[in-house]
Amino acid sequence: MTIISTFEVLLKPQLPPATQLPPGFTTVQNLGRNLIQGYFLTISNINAFDLVLSLVFTTRLPAGVTLDKIITFSDTSGINTGGSLEPVGAGNKFRFSPLILPVDATALFILQPSPTDQALVDLDIEARGFVEVQLSSLAGNLPPGAQIQVTAEQRGTFFGDATAPNIVDRALDQIVYGLTVQNGGLITLN
Repeated sequence: MTIISTFEVLLKPQLPPATQLPPGFTTVQNLGRNLIQGYFLTISNINAFDLVLSLVFTTRLPAGVTLDKIITFSDTSGINTGGSLEPVGAGNKFRFSPLILPVDATALFILQPSPTDQALVDLDIEARGFVEVQLSSLAGNLPPGAQIQVTAEQRGTFFGDATAPNIVDRALDQIVYGLTVQNGGLITLN
């Protein structure tokens, strides 16, 4: 397997509770909002043959955070298709597979907290770790030297009150930043 990047998914307040702040920070909570942040991975198949990939996420889920609180989507044709992470053995690895990538196709993969009504009230989802990619066993025999081009990003939306009827009162804002990937994002798989 080849490491792609780190990742972090969040559905949390931007700042800790007032009880956890040092003395003298009584009004800083007025500046804080909540954040939903996901991991976005763009993968291009630059080969003259189709690929079937597996993504493996290594993380230690905090107490109370289970896989059903994290959702995935993949898209190679303009239609987001939901998926799920499956545990790999008894450790802290979780697999998304298969990710089918036709010749010259580019896929978008998204990993994010599941923004259910209850999750937006609880605001207590946090997981971070690293992502690896490999050819799936479903790929069959491929010529040596299969390569993909990847771009990894964190994208987040800040919000105030998610239930506010007026969009202005929800205090929405966004952030996007690229993550470092090896070799300029060109990855050789076999």
